[in-house]
Amino acid sequence: MFGTARKKCPATLRVFVGPGVTRRFTQEILGNPEVEVGGKYVGFIRGTKRAERLDERQEAMERLELHVVDYIDDGPRADRTATFHRGDTEFQIQEFRRLEKRYPEIEHLGSWHSHHPNQLRSLSPGDIEGYRETVNAQGHNHDFFFASLGTDSRGFASARHFLFVRGDKHYYELAPENLIVADGPPAPTGPAGGAGGTLAVPGPAAQGNAPLSVPGWTDSPQGQERLARDRDLIAKYGGLRHVVRSDRIAVTGQVVWAGRVPVTLHVLYPTSTHTTDGLLKVTVAGGQTLEVSLTGDRSGDLAFALEAVESIARCAADLHHRAQHRRAGPPARGGQNGPRP
Repeated sequence: MFGTARKKCPATLRVFVGPGVTRRFTQEILGNPEVEVGGKYVGFIRGTKRAERLDERQEAMERLELHVVDYIDDGPRADRTATFHRGDTEFQIQEFRRLEKRYPEIEHLGSWHSHHPNQLRSLSPGDIEGYRETVNAQGHNHDFFFASLGTDSRGFASARHFLFVRGDKHYYELAPENLIVADGPPAPTGPAGGAGGTLAVPGPAAQGNAPLSVPGWTDSPQGQERLARDRDLIAKYGGLRHVVRSDRIAVTGQVVWAGRVPVTLHVLYPTSTHTTDGLLKVTVAGGQTLEVSLTGDRSGDLAFALEAVESIARCAADLHHRAQHRRAGPPARGGQNGPRP
């Protein structure tokens, strides 16, 4: 362990963890107060997965996104005591291969375990050495390993999180800004332990989910660039998220116009970057609802949709104001007791 030191992660690195994962993490600890528990994180990577040189890997960290969508349980033959934790490796490999068949681009992102029986807040030398061996192994499919440590009964809320990098003698601790718990559909059902739904990639903040592999988009440079640009836009809004339904990507959710008017937005991407079969639907809530649907070249353009929200919301607010004015009727003529027309 000589020469190994903990450092801070780059401020731009992001690890997105689904709320179903954080709930299970905490429940597992609460349900096993006397033994260490844990699991293997699975999900997707956005960014450079493999690089030849250490400086390239460290540079890739600055743009790295890890999307933790679930974890594989310890398994039936796990070895767990108050001071030791080892999962059922055979079971975990089988479960990962099962997921891999359905989601070919899924990755083993890392693992978590707890020290809650003794409330030690640091990784042990054995933990650190084990994670370094894993990330440096030839069979590990990428250059990174994400590790979480549960320290007490608060579970994920008080956990510490670390990143190990292939060939790096240091390891890195995540700061709060590096870690985002994303809203979205629950994790998959089955032995991996999810709560139901479809495995998906969560996006920034409340952005939601979008699988990494969508034909016509993630298999082209133009599609990848567009998705990256849209993720940056979504990150600016608390109520929008990516979803995928029937192999079509959409952005859906709600924004607030003028600080008070909820606006529901649904942007359906075209089937590919070369088609124009997208759809924009904007619904403005209030005394009156105005719904606008567009098709054509810009219908699946998120930037255009967000620009259109202000005009559409303003129009809906104006219609609502006029409707209220008509219901109130014209003012009385001839004074307080004068005749009305």
